[in-house]
Amino acid sequence: MVKDPAKVNFSYGDNLWRGSDLLCSGVASFGHISGVHYQNLDQWGDYIAALDRGELPLLRGLVPTPHQRLVREMILQMKKGLLDVGYFRDKFGVDIIEHWADEWRQYADDEYLSFDANEVRLTRAGLLRVDGLLPAFFEPEHRGVRYT
Repeated sequence: MVKDPAKVNFSYGDNLWRGSDLLCSGVASFGHISGVHYQNLDQWGDYIAALDRGELPLLRGLVPTPHQRLVREMILQMKKGLLDVGYFRDKFGVDIIEHWADEWRQYADDEYLSFDANEVRLTRAGLLRVDGLLPAFFEPEHRGVRYT
């Protein structure tokens, strides 16, 4: 928590991390438009060639399941350092504390975060390694996979 959220409103990030559309640009970039998660071509030459032909430089896309949308929003919001448990319960009908109880306990034991029934709050150590914490919440088939 670098900035006081009562004083600073970063609309782009706040909306992005709550499921808003994101048009990506650039090689291997990820985006999310109208419920479709997609990635651009991952090689510079292929990317430029597609643009030169007047085509979108898309590599792949998928329509995520409701659970995958939950995971997506949760891991994006984890990067902010604070999760509102009620937000996920209201939007997805899932209590994230119960759903990932073992993961939260392990990360709390490792002093990467604290949690209760209402929120998950990353510590400074957790924020510094948040990207390394995220795969524990991925569906099993998406763990250990390189995406570029």
